[in-house]
Amino acid sequence: MIPAWLAYTLITVLFWGVWGFESKLLVDRASPYTVQVLFTFGLLVPAVIVLFSPKRFAGKRRGRGFFFAVLTGLLAGTGNILFFVALAKGRASVIVPLTSLSPLVTVLVGVVALKEKMRWFQYLGLALALIAIYLLSL
Repeated sequence: MIPAWLAYTLITVLFWGVWGFESKLLVDRASPYTVQVLFTFGLLVPAVIVLFSPKRFAGKRRGRGFFFAVLTGLLAGTGNILFFVALAKGRASVIVPLTSLSPLVTVLVGVVALKEKMRWFQYLGLALALIAIYLLSL
């Protein structure tokens, strides 16, 4: 049996993969700004599910958690708008893989700001990811 975290990760990859494809279909039919507003309405269903979760306010430093949650939403929402604008102007087969470099930023910020350590094979993985993104974008 696979670990729960891996199952959730694979399902996320599936959902986000279809989301990238479906987003291109969407921006071909509506403006990127309208798409973002309607995208936000689509988040209402998961938000309601979370609201009824008994763990919705778990955590030790909730005030700081709320701050980071709002900041995360602002970054994600702005990123979504830019993503939708890019899709409206270009090819999904190039834009979606290139925007998939975002974990590289996360890793670099983690190394610099959080002093996280990486091993040689993790650097190799990053290099291979960059090569894969380049090849996908050709």
